Parts: sequence; structure tokens; C-alpha cells
Amino acid sequence: MEQEKLLTAETSNLLLVDDEPMNLKILKLILASSGYRFVEARNGMEALEKAEGQPDLILLDVTMPGIDGFETCRRLKKREDTSGIPVIFVSALDDPKMRALGIETGGVDFISKPFDPKELKARIKLHLTLRQQELQLKLYSTKLEQMVQERTQQLIHMERLATLGTFSAAVAHEISSPVTYILGNAEMLTLCWPPARALLKAHLDEDKTRQAAAMVDGFERMVGAILEGTHRISQLVANLKSYGKKGGEEKRQECLLEIIQDALGLLHHRLKKGFISEVAVSREITIFCNRQKISQVFINLLNNAMDAMGGEEGGIFICAETGGDRVRIRFRDSGPGIPADLSKEIFSPFFTTKGETGGTGLGLFIVRGIIEDHGGAISLAPGSGKGAQFEITLPVAKTET
Repeated sequence: MEQEKLLTAETSNLLLVDDEPMNLKILKLILASSGYRFVEARNGMEALEKAEGQPDLILLDVTMPGIDGFETCRRLKKREDTSGIPVIFVSALDDPKMRALGIETGGVDFISKPFDPKELKARIKLHLTLRQQELQLKLYSTKLEQMVQERTQQLIHMERLATLGTFSAAVAHEISSPVTYILGNAEMLTLCWPPARALLKAHLDEDKTRQAAAMVDGFERMVGAILEGTHRISQLVANLKSYGKKGGEEKRQECLLEIIQDALGLLHHRLKKGFISEVAVSREITIFCNRQKISQVFINLLNNAMDAMGGEEGGIFICAETGGDRVRIRFRDSGPGIPADLSKEIFSPFFTTKGETGGTGLGLFIVRGIIEDHGGAISLAPGSGKGAQFEITLPVAKTET
């Protein structure tokens, strides 16, 4: 949004329109003493041309050769670029009908000659102030419209995420049965394979092509690959069910490492593309939390880190340690980092460094809200070297006695 200009005597540009050189000279002497800047025009047509320079206010004579002041004002108000410029008529005509006509054609004031210099300057100052307020309201209105549009898009995006969560839970439910069936059969193959292998090996020498031997040797690897892949799918399905579950605000004692591993598992498709992840978190560390919400914290941080690295190879490092009744978690990536002067702004709603199509600007705002709701805090650590480092503190789960 364009920065508004503060209209003062020193910053305002006035257009003085009068066909009498002496009248223009008097106006310039009066206005120059207050610091106003001005350009002049000798007739209506010249005024229309010079109004293209966007003066902040126009002092306009009525009686001029060619088109008079009233017609000049009508034409100014019809043009989009000059319709908002305030016009003050300055004329020797003192007829109430002329005054009314001046207002009807779009003028904001009518000053009769001879005029008092103090009154003239006071009225100019008044209408510049009104113009300033009008511009501010216009700018605020434009900004408000932009905010409404942005908020609408963000709500649409959030609704899509909610729908996606429901859809993911449904997909996970549908996948569970066939995955369980595949896993059960693969495990049955591993149980049946040892006696079958012994029988097959007794006849391998009869196959001169050695193809049977190769198949026997590869069978265990194939079944192992099936089991590994199926276990991975089972874990992903479990993660989707957990993340998509629309639970309440229930909090319980949870293993921090398991929550981090769940988040990494959900984003495995992104992590495997050149990323490495190192987690130094003891399984003994537990926190009292809503598991789904804390999982969302790590998913948001992981997504931000991978976006910051722009698809290039990099690393994400997570460590945690306890001290007293708090657990301190450090989350660091090897991306370009975040400037120190943005350390507080990044947690503000709708603030994003990803451009117009890169994000909603709500991720870290939501993260902070979740952490604070759990009695913790999050901050951008003033790290050294490459990458961004976040520090999170959360209460340690109290051991029941």
C-alpha cells in the first residue's frame, strides 16, 4: 500500500488559477510566507493541464476568459485523477447564488475578494486537514479490504486443512484393513519359509540353470522388503489416525521422543529428499500435553525448515534436556536462517517471509499459541552460523507418587 503524505504548509502543493497577474502575485505573497509551494495557471484550460500534476488544493477564480471557474471545476470533478482535489473558489462575486453554484459544481469553499489573509490561510489549512483525513480513511479502507480478503483466504485454507484432516482419517481407516491383511500374510510367509527352504535346497542341484537357487536366495529379501514397507505403511496410518483425530483438550503424560518421531513419520515423504534428521531426545523425557497439538507444533516447524532450505540438501537437528521442572527443546535447521530483527515479528498473525503464495502467516502464530497454552514458551534463539534455531520450554510431566 502506498505511503500516505502528511499535508502541511511545507509539503502541500497548491494550484493558483486567476487570469489577473496582480491577483496571482498577491496570492503568492500571502502563501509564500507560510511556506506553501505553488504553481499558477492563467485560465481554465491551463488549470486542467496543470492539475495533472496532482496538486493538494486548488484556488480557483470564477470569471476567466474561455471556460470559467465553474466549468473548470466540473471538468476536474469528472476526471478520476483530479476528482478528489479540494477546490476553493476565490472570486469578487459575492452573490449567494454564485456561492451556491460553486458548491454545487464540486467546490469545498467560496471566498470573496477582497479577502483577509489570515482567513484565507485558515480555510486552506482547514481543507488540507480535511483532505488529509479523507486520504487516511481511504487508505485505511483499502487496507481493511485487503485484510478481509487475506483473512477470507486464510479461513478457506484452514477449512481445507480441516477437510484434509477428516479425509486423511477416512483414508487411514480404509487402508488399515488391507495393510493388516498384507502384513499378516507376509508374516505367515516368514514362518512357513524355513521348512520350505529346506525342502527346496534338497533339489537345487537338479536345476542346472541355477535359476531356482537365485529365487530361493532372493525370496527372503523380497519378503523382508514387503514386511518393512508394510510396517512403514502401518505406522503412517497410525500417525494419520492420531493427527486427524478431532479430540478435545485432554492432556496426558506423553513421551516427547514418540511425538517427534510421529511428526517425522508424517513428513517422511519430504525428509527423504536430501534431508537428514538427527534427534537427540531421551525416551525418558515425558511432558504433560495434548499429543495431537504438540505434534502439530513439530510438523509446522519441520515444514518451515524444509521450505526455508528450498529443496536443497540439509539437516534438521532436535535435542532436548531437562532442568528442574522444565524441558528445554532446541530445534535447528541448516537453512539460511531468520534475521534477528524479525525474531518477534515471525510469531505475529499473518506475518510470512514466503511471499504471497508461500504461506498464510499463521503457522508460527499457532505454534506459539499451542506452546503457551501448555504453560511453555517459544523463541527464536540468536544462533551462530547458518540456520534458524528455535528454543521451546515445556513443563515436565510430574511423576505420580
